[in-house]
Amino acid sequence: MSILRGYLWKRLAIPLAFLFIIFLILALSFPQQGLFAGFTATFLGILVTVSNVDYVLRQDEKTRWAGAETLIDKRINIFTDISISQFRIAFDVSYKVFNQKAMDFDKLSSIRSEMIRITKDVLLPSVEKAITRLGEKDWKNLVRQLRITFEYGDKLFVLFGNWIEPEKLSIIMEIQDEIEKILLIYTTFPDIIGVSNDKLPMKNSGSAKADRMEFEKIVKCHVKNVLNKAISLLKKLDE
Repeated sequence: MSILRGYLWKRLAIPLAFLFIIFLILALSFPQQGLFAGFTATFLGILVTVSNVDYVLRQDEKTRWAGAETLIDKRINIFTDISISQFRIAFDVSYKVFNQKAMDFDKLSSIRSEMIRITKDVLLPSVEKAITRLGEKDWKNLVRQLRITFEYGDKLFVLFGNWIEPEKLSIIMEIQDEIEKILLIYTTFPDIIGVSNDKLPMKNSGSAKADRMEFEKIVKCHVKNVLNKAISLLKKLDE
């Protein structure tokens, strides 16, 4: 339906508006020529009709998709929750940080507020030290979960891409982009990311340690971006 509306405006409404302006100018320039005034009135009537049709289509679409949009937003909420929770688990942050009273699953807005609080007050301040502490096993678990999160985002596109609001769609893709960068760093340098000092390549081990610290610094930036964008998406769901 959104494609139809775009087609109506691009192929019909805009050309009609352009013609209306032309004939309006001609009618004002040559008032004795009633033909121009007649054309102006005709195009104005058609333009009003097209606008009314567009409005009716919008209202019809909004009514028909009201229930579906709510369910789609719930799926987006799940994507946002796992985008945040994957780091809570990786950082070994206990579930007890949650305010149990706020975790009312019948009120998603309450849960979203609590997820935002946890992300701002607990996870974001923990990124610097937590990423540095991750060992090889921790990294493998995190990478496995990052791939699951990325794939869940892809499923949202395949199933509901045409019906997700552009602003929400953009944030989901931005989160995926940040996750992809983390995965790229790990899959490119698995021999130093999360590897303890005694297991780093023997040759130039000092250099390997410095390289690992530099890559961890980049990862920390991307993790913070994921968390901040997840907050933005949660807020968008409450608008």
